[in-house]
Amino acid sequence: MSKEQGKVNPGKVEKCRYCGRLLNPADPEHQRFWPFCSERCKMAELGLWFEDRYSISREIGEVADDAATKPPEPPNSS
Repeated sequence: MSKEQGKVNPGKVEKCRYCGRLLNPADPEHQRFWPFCSERCKMAELGLWFEDRYSISREIGEVADDAATKPPEPPNSS
């Protein structure tokens, strides 16, 4: 991963990949856990992988046509 990848883009409004909270480019926490807003969201997303909510559906080496596809909705916390 290059230095530029994985960094908050100050000119673009970004949202946390898990909870959808707006990311503030000036907030060191948001930069630290990019593309998530916090350690909690980062670990919750990892939990979804462990629960098999995500899967890689193509062979290694195939080109991703769905790179812009939204991840599944997180479970309700109510």
